Amino acid sequence: MQVAADIRIAAHVRPLVPWTQSEGPRRLAYALRPLIDEGLSTHDVAAELTSWWVTWRPANPAAYITARLRDRVSASPCHELPADVRPETAEPTGNPAWQAWLQQRAEADEFSEDRRTDDDRRHARLYSWDRWEEVAAHYATNPDDALDLYGTRLCGYAVKRASIGCRRP
Repeated sequence: MQVAADIRIAAHVRPLVPWTQSEGPRRLAYALRPLIDEGLSTHDVAAELTSWWVTWRPANPAAYITARLRDRVSASPCHELPADVRPETAEPTGNPAWQAWLQQRAEADEFSEDRRTDDDRRHARLYSWDRWEEVAAHYATNPDDALDLYGTRLCGYAVKRASIGCRRP
């Protein structure tokens, strides 16, 4: 059953990864067994093989995959270490440099203004015509910001309505 499932996955991987197409499905399934045993799906296996950026066509793709996977395992010495010594089990928030960076970012965020986007401006210019009193009050307190947000036409309209004493019904 496992062999048939592996062959089925290999048959689905072959069209997705061009350089594996010259290999037979049984050999490809055998070479892909470590990836399949990790629980990777067809698309995950294809993504892994594609991430290797093989720009040439190996004469024997199964042998290339096997060698590449063997090199990957031998290049990661952390697997021989006990779990309490592995670097990936270290608490990342305990790093003093990380804590300093977090503190610096928090202080920078305190003093930074919210950046206004073009969508914010577009929304304010389209939907604030009936709130002209609010626009005029904003223009009275901070004309540069009001012009940036609402634009000259809406600010001019709001100031004109406010100056002639129009009231909302």
